[in-house]
Amino acid sequence: MKKWLLISLGVICVLLILVFSTTNLGTHISNFTEVYADDALHKDAIALANKNEEVSNIFGKINLKDNLSLLNGDVQYSEDHKKVELTFKFKGTKENGVMDVMAHRNAEIWEYDRIHLRGKDSLRIEIE
Repeated sequence: MKKWLLISLGVICVLLILVFSTTNLGTHISNFTEVYADDALHKDAIALANKNEEVSNIFGKINLKDNLSLLNGDVQYSEDHKKVELTFKFKGTKENGVMDVMAHRNAEIWEYDRIHLRGKDSLRIEIE
């Protein structure tokens, strides 16, 4: 019985090593961990969007849809982690949507290159 258990655990370990070494799964996990740890990235983007009159008129006040919104979205960091592309769902008091953010890090502060909000019927708002 112990022999089969050890063999099974060994096979599982080898499979996990293969999955992490031959796919980008480790990178994706690292990226999502970083975006949750650096919450200023999405919170500041939401704050900028909430200051926009067009956003307020269409979506109302927006917030993250839920705690898993970032995980359900997409995040891509550059190799040096100074640039990021982030997509996540948000909940507005009038309408829900999706936010696309492109930003670069200047020292410890994120500067936003582009913030797009997408809603129903191909509605797109770009915040400058």
